Amino acid sequence: MVDIAQVSPCYTWSNSQDDNPMSKKLDRVMVNSYWLQAFPQSYATLESGGVSDHLRMHVLLREAPQGNMKPFKFFTHTTSHPRFLEVVDRIWNQTAPLYHSRFALQLFQTKLKSLKFELRALKIDMYGDLPGRVKQAYSDLCEKQTATICKTRRWPRLKRL
Repeated sequence: MVDIAQVSPCYTWSNSQDDNPMSKKLDRVMVNSYWLQAFPQSYATLESGGVSDHLRMHVLLREAPQGNMKPFKFFTHTTSHPRFLEVVDRIWNQTAPLYHSRFALQLFQTKLKSLKFELRALKIDMYGDLPGRVKQAYSDLCEKQTATICKTRRWPRLKRL
């Protein structure tokens, strides 16, 4: 059993004595390895519970993200793609317009998330599998460096003969 990640004060109990102060962490949420495998991003929030000495606990369950999602990176060279403005215009206009309101940031985030997948597709259209090509280029470089090192080591031996 281990403590789950918590958003709370470090100590959940205090003896409230000025001359001999003592604080302890009494309230905690503990989970086992099966829980951590099922909900690796779950965490607990603890808040004061009124008249009780103990804190109220809320456990937020979050499943592991599906697939191998990597953070989105915007490359400025994507703007040179012929369909860039068309894609941005289409995504921007198909979602609700932004007005000055409480939900403006949420709407803005929704627009950007929708745009993310389209821009990834444009990048793949322009450059193909760039990470795969980088790995292949690195592998080729390593092979050529190894071959060059092997060749240069032979020459001093030939001169001695």
